[in-house]
Amino acid sequence: MQNQRMMLEKYAADNGFENILFLSDDGYSGTNFNRPAWNELMKLVENGEVSTIIVKDMSRLGREYLQVGQYTELVFPSYGIRFIAINDNVDSLYGDNDFTPFKNLFNDFYAKDTSRKIRAVKKAQAERGERVATRAPYGYKKDENDPKKKIVPDEDAAPIVQRIFSLCAEGKGPSQISRQLKEDQILTPGNYYYSKTGVLLTNVDITRPYDWSSRTVADILEDETYLGHTINLQYTTVS
Repeated sequence: MQNQRMMLEKYAADNGFENILFLSDDGYSGTNFNRPAWNELMKLVENGEVSTIIVKDMSRLGREYLQVGQYTELVFPSYGIRFIAINDNVDSLYGDNDFTPFKNLFNDFYAKDTSRKIRAVKKAQAERGERVATRAPYGYKKDENDPKKKIVPDEDAAPIVQRIFSLCAEGKGPSQISRQLKEDQILTPGNYYYSKTGVLLTNVDITRPYDWSSRTVADILEDETYLGHTINLQYTTVS
C-alpha cells in the first residue's frame, strides 16, 4: 500500500495535479463497492469536490466489471471527472481505451477464480474436521500452538458457559439465566470479545455491556460445539 501511495503521489506531482487526497480501502475486497474509503470518495464526487480520480490500475478501482464499467462509463463522465489508471494507460481525457472493458472482465474473472479456489480449500478443510471459522465460540479461544485448526477453553469465559449449563440443569430457562447474568454484571459474548480484541462486532452495544438476551443464552445451550463436536459450513453465501 505504501508503494502504491508513493507511485500515485509521484504521478500527481509530475503531472501538475494539486490539492490531492489519498484514499485506500486496505483489507477490503475489490469485488465489494461498499467500502469506507470508496463511500467517502463518492460523497466527495456527489458534492462536486472531485475533478480527477487516479488509480494504479483498473483492479484497484474494483474487480466487479459491471460496476466498474458503470462508474467509468456513466458516473464519472456525468460529473465531469477525469479518470486515470496509470499502469493500464487509461486516461478519459484522451477518449476511450478499447481494451479497458476487457481488462475489467479479466479482473472480474481473477476474483471469481480466487473465490472458487478458496471455497474449495475451506470445504476440504471442513470435511477433514478442521475448524474453518475465523473466531472461536464464546468460552473458547484459539490454540496458540495451532490457531488455525484448534480451539481450547478460555480460562475467563469457560466458567460462564459452564454456569449457564448448570443453571439450565437446575431448571432455569434462558430468560431467567440471562437476568441472572445481567444482575451479576457478566459481559455479553460480544462485549467480552471487544474487551479482549478491541474489535467491535456487528450489532454489539458497548453502552450496555451486561445486557444478556434470552436468545444469546438459548444459542449457547443449543450449540453442539459445547459437546465437543466440530461444526462447520452451517451457512453459506452466494459468491
